[in-house]
Amino acid sequence: MSFWIICLLCIIQGLTEFLPVSSSGHLTLIEQLFGIKDNLLLINLFLHLATLVAVIIVYRKTIWKLLKKPFQPLTYKLVISTIFTCIIALIFEYFSLEDFSFKIYCFGFLLTSVLLFLMDKYKNQIVSIKNGVSYKDSIIVGVVQGIAVIPGLSRSGSTIATLGFCGNNAEESGEYSFLLSIPVIVGGFVLEIVKMCKNQIIPDVFTFKTCVFAFFLTLIVAIISLKITLKILKKNKFIYFSIYTFILFIVTFVLNYVI
Repeated sequence: MSFWIICLLCIIQGLTEFLPVSSSGHLTLIEQLFGIKDNLLLINLFLHLATLVAVIIVYRKTIWKLLKKPFQPLTYKLVISTIFTCIIALIFEYFSLEDFSFKIYCFGFLLTSVLLFLMDKYKNQIVSIKNGVSYKDSIIVGVVQGIAVIPGLSRSGSTIATLGFCGNNAEESGEYSFLLSIPVIVGGFVLEIVKMCKNQIIPDVFTFKTCVFAFFLTLIVAIISLKITLKILKKNKFIYFSIYTFILFIVTFVLNYVI
């Protein structure tokens, strides 16, 4: 794999991990367009690590508060959401969705587009009268996040939209969604390590240096992307992402079922 393809993967991962457009769908599209056949387990490991660090940096104050006082409602809700996410994700893992990613990710883009369109259409009718995310919300969003392992279905987009439909405003939905991404990214990180061990992948010095470069490039882009997403949430604008993911649906559908 060329140096420029690695840079492209880093930028795509960093930009799309937090924007509501699906990082997995974009990476699958890039692999398909460029015919990437290389084993991406090692590079994915560093990409996951970079996005994890990005969330920790941006939300360091909130995370520090949770670490100082872990036994509080927000922590319990995040744990509940994570448990339901794991259950659903393991069910999908059993059916090996990765084997069909090139065939189904276009429909993931379509579902993302629909969710964002509905969120934008009904945003003015969502009036938050609750004091943050409820325990019921935490269960629902945990299930939705588990379903979001489907390639093309945006994790951030689907969870933020779901929390919005439950009556939470965009900003508190975004914060909960991004905090909830931490255990998910950690899970993805661990999964990549397990797969590497099974495939007995041992990086050489050159490969390791490339991965370190990929980590820092992804980290910088991810931090910028996360901060941009937070500004977008304040303006509560989702229609542009809905249009964008619908265009991606058309493009990927043509690539897989027409051409």
